[in-house]
Amino acid sequence: MAQHENLEGNLSRFVLFRVLYSARFYYPVFTVLFLDYGLTLEQFSILNLIWALTIVLAEVPSGALADILGRKRLIVFAALLMVVEMAVLLWVPIGESGFLFYAFLVNRVCSGLSEAAASGADEALVYDSLKALGREQEWASLLERTTRMVAIGFFSTMVVGALVFDADLVNAVTAWLGLVSGLPPQWIIKAPILLTFISACLLLLITLGLQEVDLRDRGGVTPTATKGTGLKRLLEPFKQILAAADWTLGHRFVLFVILGTLVLDSVARQFVVLSSEYYRTIGIPAAWFGVIGAGMSLLGIVNARVSRYLVSSHSPLFNFFFLAASLMVGLVGLMLAVPFYGVLFAIPAFAMMGLVSFQSSYYINREVDSSHRATVLSFRGLALNLGLGLASLLYTFLIAALRQNDTAGSAGDAGQTLVFIQSLMAFPVYFALLILGLFALGTWLVKDRNPFRTRPGQQAAS
Repeated sequence: MAQHENLEGNLSRFVLFRVLYSARFYYPVFTVLFLDYGLTLEQFSILNLIWALTIVLAEVPSGALADILGRKRLIVFAALLMVVEMAVLLWVPIGESGFLFYAFLVNRVCSGLSEAAASGADEALVYDSLKALGREQEWASLLERTTRMVAIGFFSTMVVGALVFDADLVNAVTAWLGLVSGLPPQWIIKAPILLTFISACLLLLITLGLQEVDLRDRGGVTPTATKGTGLKRLLEPFKQILAAADWTLGHRFVLFVILGTLVLDSVARQFVVLSSEYYRTIGIPAAWFGVIGAGMSLLGIVNARVSRYLVSSHSPLFNFFFLAASLMVGLVGLMLAVPFYGVLFAIPAFAMMGLVSFQSSYYINREVDSSHRATVLSFRGLALNLGLGLASLLYTFLIAALRQNDTAGSAGDAGQTLVFIQSLMAFPVYFALLILGLFALGTWLVKDRNPFRTRPGQQAAS
């Protein structure tokens, strides 16, 4: 009975983990906050590159460690790293100093390691909890509830984070309440960091209450610490990675779920990275950027319901075509750069990330066995980061080529806007090429196409 209650607790703690882990109050002022601390734009770019490289290098090994040492340990480690990364920013003084960059370097490395440690381990733990309870069929429902709660939480943190960073508003509110007036600027700058630090501490407490899952009585595998010393323990994660990679290559359905996720997510995410420049180009005032971002986060509520319907009623191939067509319509609309109302064409790109995340989680967890569930999920995370990296690199080359070919010699903001609008035309072309490449690869590698075409009802009947 106690084991049953603990596993039930894992389900609710998973939802809270996802909500609090994404509750980063500094997101709406991310770039501005880093620069206000005293960093230069060059340092900011270097730090973000280091963050991305940390995730790429640690993504798969952390998934293997989760399968070997236990999913709870990796999740607790991820929460602890989040506490450390926020504590460093609370501690470091604002203003140029000899150690400011190195403090932020520690922050970015801890953040990247935390993202990698959490990726896959949380889903693997909660899916195995459902499996131990004999309720795997509730996975889609739990994903829907989690996605909905994360969307609401992210919307709230976006709004609150932007408000507490507004010095005039904060001082006006504190004066109206009869509290201290004229708060020091460094207090205002660190307010979003303080709120995130509090969230991280709560997150750590929640993860400590998680229960590792014992699936031996249901034919599964319970992660345990690696026995032995020296070289054997050192090589164990790499053996796990190779075993999971061999399994994934042999199960083409899972392989192409990961590749399809890469194709859809990389193109959509690349536009999202550039979205503020698109808003400026179509004439939306900068003051509305945060409002639009918060509104886009609420798409998660709709995404959850749509995704659950799609995975429960249609085949994986139908769902891929539906998502691909939706994104293509949005990309073609973005090319037009319609003043103000063009923001509507950005919706498919923002929605795509949530839709893809939900469906890939559903299909991968349904197919993968417990012994390397977290490792295979980490392959998905690695694919997403590599896909975005490739898209970003190609976009950088494209911008350089467009500037070089600008025979009119447009200068200043007008030239930058012209080049940006021209670059939008490459998005649907690149996306179409990726889809064609994916289907060419599928024609070559996939012999049994029934898993891709079978609807859930047909699968149950067979």
